[in-house]
Amino acid sequence: LLFFTGPLVQGQSLLWRVSGNGLSKPSYLFGTYHILRDSYLKQDSLTRYHFEQAEGVVVELVVDSAAAGKVRQYATMADNNLVRLIDATDYKLVADEFNAITGQELLFYNQFKPIIIATALSVAYARQQSDTLTKFSGLPIDLYFVRQAQAARKPLIGLETLEQQLTLLYDRQPVEQQAQQLVRMVKHKNVYRPPRTTLTDLYLRADLDGMWNLFQQESDSPADLYTLIDNRNIQWMNQLQPVMAERSTFVAVGVGHLPGPNGLLTLLRQAGYVVEAVTTSPPAQTR
Repeated sequence: LLFFTGPLVQGQSLLWRVSGNGLSKPSYLFGTYHILRDSYLKQDSLTRYHFEQAEGVVVELVVDSAAAGKVRQYATMADNNLVRLIDATDYKLVADEFNAITGQELLFYNQFKPIIIATALSVAYARQQSDTLTKFSGLPIDLYFVRQAQAARKPLIGLETLEQQLTLLYDRQPVEQQAQQLVRMVKHKNVYRPPRTTLTDLYLRADLDGMWNLFQQESDSPADLYTLIDNRNIQWMNQLQPVMAERSTFVAVGVGHLPGPNGLLTLLRQAGYVVEAVTTSPPAQTR
């Protein structure tokens, strides 16, 4: 399922036109990079144009005012902590790395689930790997699409609830397993940060095939990648098809959901849609 050995022909594009199969107007599918900031779009007039022209917007998640409280509820351990989960030697190793990479003391995050610490380190590693990320500013790109859709009063749909995403991200593994993976991540940090092409590099080149190969290499297990990517894509298809049939829709989801044998590009084609990379320049008046 995961180690796809067939021909990789996704192409180099982050923006795809979806037409045919009874659609009166095309919709557009864009792959986001969750830690990228929205000033990136200043250099991407194609995506900005089709986002602005769309009649409706679909994203992975639309957060509300109660989001912060819910995140903390799912992210923390009420009856456990990192000191209990990790032996003293390994705890010092993780604490020293966390301080060196993030500039913060791990002790202040003792009640947080290990996957939170691992995520923080992963983001910090990504920013170390590529100076390119630091040149972009503004809102996280996914949140930008939400805020702009709300400001324009366009129909806005989230494919998942906050509870669904938090359960998936923070509770799909026992905290004991999360702790083991965190320690292993720090001990093998050079494996996670090899001197090779990074995800950021691949994203900015719009290399979907390269990204899909990297996702497979860095996944903890085939089952984990299926849970995080494939299974969600299959569920999302049931939501996307009636929305696209109703109006021209701009769909913005993590780029990892586009490629692969169960990626949205493949699933849309299998459902009868024409899916094409968008390469035509927008009208000259687009700013």
